[in-house]
Amino acid sequence: MDNISGASTAPFSVGSILGRTWNTMRQNPAAYLGLTFVVSLLAMVINIGLNLLSLNIGNPNMGSLLGSIVSMVLNLMAAGAIVYVAFQHLRGVRVGMKEGLAYAASRIAPLFLAALVLGLGIGIGMILLIVPGVIFACAAVAAIPVCMVEKLGPLDCIRRSMALTKGYRMTIFGAVALIGLAMFALSFLAGIIGMALFSVSVSSPLITFFFVALLSLLFTLVPSTLFSLLTTVIYADLRNMKEGISRESLAEVFD
Repeated sequence: MDNISGASTAPFSVGSILGRTWNTMRQNPAAYLGLTFVVSLLAMVINIGLNLLSLNIGNPNMGSLLGSIVSMVLNLMAAGAIVYVAFQHLRGVRVGMKEGLAYAASRIAPLFLAALVLGLGIGIGMILLIVPGVIFACAAVAAIPVCMVEKLGPLDCIRRSMALTKGYRMTIFGAVALIGLAMFALSFLAGIIGMALFSVSVSSPLITFFFVALLSLLFTLVPSTLFSLLTTVIYADLRNMKEGISRESLAEVFD
């Protein structure tokens, strides 16, 4: 099967992982793309507002810091919600953005703490000649699905992901790298087009920035959503291959 709910008949290869991820998204595109778009747009608007507020009070660094924290929390909620929606789909239950975000909100504390540890670990790894950071990122790629499905603490989520991904990290790197390159290329293209369009016709730098950011969001909407789904597909595949647990059985945790 090519979707997340099918048996793992396809090999765990870059192509098969990306294929299952794409097929999963197109089975419920409104929920998946809607989650990414709405949450990203909200984060962008809040970021702009916080930066404007901090400029008015003479402390621009505060706005950037608060904006980063808000964006991180919202993006984690979106990623967690996508995991929830995907696993509910395994049981033939179609849920929307509201249900997904509500469940993700109940797990936001471990999600946030796990993301902080991941960010720190990847950052340190990048300083150490980049390669260790990339390896750690691939090893911990399933941390969010682990947090949502197995309901572990932040450090245990990372340890569990590292155990599941052992032996498959080069394949995971290939899939992640392809989506990451697509996001970078589309974001770069959106920036060029946006600056060319809006810097000429719009006099306000703030309005120009907003429209360039919005254009980048629209251009990268599909690969951003695919990345969140990719972690879910990888997690489900590895549980199936290593532990013999079907994807339908994994979804029963949400009963």
